[in-house]
Amino acid sequence: MAKNIIFAENNLSTKLKFMKNIFFFILLLFSMILAQESIRDLQNLSNKQLDILKSELKNDSVKLKNDSADPADPAIPKVKINSGTLKTTNNFFGYEYFDKTISFFDNIPTPEDFRLGPGDEITLSLWGETNSRESFVINKEGFIYYKNIGFINLSNLSLSEAEKVLIEQLSKIYSTLEDGSSNLSIELGQIKSINIFFSGHVNNPGVNLIHPFSDVYSAIIQSGGIQDSGSLRNIKIIRSGKIINTIDFYSFFMTGKNNFSNIKLVDGDVIHIPAVQNRVEISGEINRPKFYELLDSDTLTALIEYSGGLKATASDKIIIREIFPIDERFTNDEAKTGYISTIAKSSKKIFNNGTQIKILPIGDNETDVTVYGRVSFPGKYPINNQMIDFNNQPVIKKSSLRDVLDLAGGFDDPVFRKTIVDEIVVLRLDENQFYGKEFKINYDDAANFELQIDDRIFVYQNSNYSNVLTYTIKGEVLNPGKYILKDGLTLKDAISLAGGVTEIGSINSVSISRNDQDNENRIGNTNLDFLVGNNNIITILQKENVVGVFGNVYNSGFVAHDGKKLMTMSKAIQLAGGHKPNSLKKSAYIVRANGRIESAKFFRGRTKRVYPGDSVFVPVDPSTDDFDITKFISELSSTLANIAAILVITDNQ
Repeated sequence: MAKNIIFAENNLSTKLKFMKNIFFFILLLFSMILAQESIRDLQNLSNKQLDILKSELKNDSVKLKNDSADPADPAIPKVKINSGTLKTTNNFFGYEYFDKTISFFDNIPTPEDFRLGPGDEITLSLWGETNSRESFVINKEGFIYYKNIGFINLSNLSLSEAEKVLIEQLSKIYSTLEDGSSNLSIELGQIKSINIFFSGHVNNPGVNLIHPFSDVYSAIIQSGGIQDSGSLRNIKIIRSGKIINTIDFYSFFMTGKNNFSNIKLVDGDVIHIPAVQNRVEISGEINRPKFYELLDSDTLTALIEYSGGLKATASDKIIIREIFPIDERFTNDEAKTGYISTIAKSSKKIFNNGTQIKILPIGDNETDVTVYGRVSFPGKYPINNQMIDFNNQPVIKKSSLRDVLDLAGGFDDPVFRKTIVDEIVVLRLDENQFYGKEFKINYDDAANFELQIDDRIFVYQNSNYSNVLTYTIKGEVLNPGKYILKDGLTLKDAISLAGGVTEIGSINSVSISRNDQDNENRIGNTNLDFLVGNNNIITILQKENVVGVFGNVYNSGFVAHDGKKLMTMSKAIQLAGGHKPNSLKKSAYIVRANGRIESAKFFRGRTKRVYPGDSVFVPVDPSTDDFDITKFISELSSTLANIAAILVITDNQ
């Protein structure tokens, strides 16, 4: 009994599990149906709807990421922000000269006044009767140690002095050095860096290791450069507590004059960069608009020189906006002032810190007339003509219409001249009327017509001389080629002039196109009465024995046409297998061999004739639902019946 109960329970559990799977299967079918509808909806979205959907998906994606991220989750990587200072470009002149990387090499020529000191390495070479090569590092007392001789003092010696000392000392053990049978030389190996202290407005204040051959310029570069607030014109070199030199880099930046390389730095020197005391901005029509540091003696003339000089378009007018120093102000409300001046009046002026100067441009004065139409060089021409008088002095004279026309070209070319209409039209603006004044001048009289600024000159083309109109006929005609176009020429006339259609050509299969800038564009809906135009291309096609049937038919392609028997549009579709479901029968159309398009119209094409070479197109209804609910229910019922049969069989077992 217990076994039967257990068996019954297991059997029931199996059936329930099976029914659950069947239910899931049915849900899956309906999900697929809904998915099919959703996919169809997505496919029918417009570009605008797609853009909106894309934007919403992006927002949802970002929101999902933000909502799902747990800041306490160690699996999520933390983003660390570097708080270091980033180098940025500014409009302060000169600081870019120090934003460099200098590579110093061991083979840099050694300065003549270089002195050896603790930490320097020398390489001693002997050759001749005795050959050897050894390296020594000078110790902190200034000595090197040589075997069989002992300590040798080289401190504060130049290389040539050190070489003499070594020859003298090594001659004690190498006698050949005295008679010249052996030779000795020394060269620098690794050399010690020197400690230079940087103070003031520098990027890396404090002690910095600097190459011993460095001057003040290269030393500043090695230390990381100068801050924007630091002076470039009052750099001080301090040695043993005393200022030994003051450097102004502007002379180097402006003219390349180097007056600092002869100042050699020594260990323990201090390079001090004080703050900028006076900085002025200059902009406008100058070659290098920037902020410049000025000394107490610098005037506007010097400032313009620093900025690279004036542009050719600069006027003599300037705008000056000054800030008064605190000790010169009556109130803070009157701390700033602005005024207009000239370069000449302000050339010797000394400016306060924070002053802004703008060089104004000259105006764009109109001095031209414009030539349009049939000339060799249409465009703008100035009407002022410089002449030389009897005293060999330049005199400005206004150009005549003839002067400008001759410059524009074409009137002296006998062939080109035939294409130009003699009557020239000049349009002149008039302040007293809405429309301009119009003058008509013959070219022969143009020398007596004085032009005014902004006149518009129109030169017209003689179309009778320049027009050479042609058309081309090719394909199945007896005499293909290019023909001269005559007024009123029809397609029928053109075919006749070309000798008529060949035996394999079809008068019903004619293609006409226009040659527009080397692009052939076909002309539709033509017939034998069509008026041929310039650059038309007429192509007589070969006879066809087929009709094309395309679109929503069962056998899309070509069907035979013997050319003798009558064939209708409806018959052609029938020969192609007939309409498929959802065909737009009333919208079917024919494209004739000559490009003409004709609709089915009445009786769905049963009375519309088709000829060899024609094509029939049967469109499909795009709004028709692809999902057949009747077919689906039928198939679903069959599936459910099969499932029920399986359940019965399983239950009986």
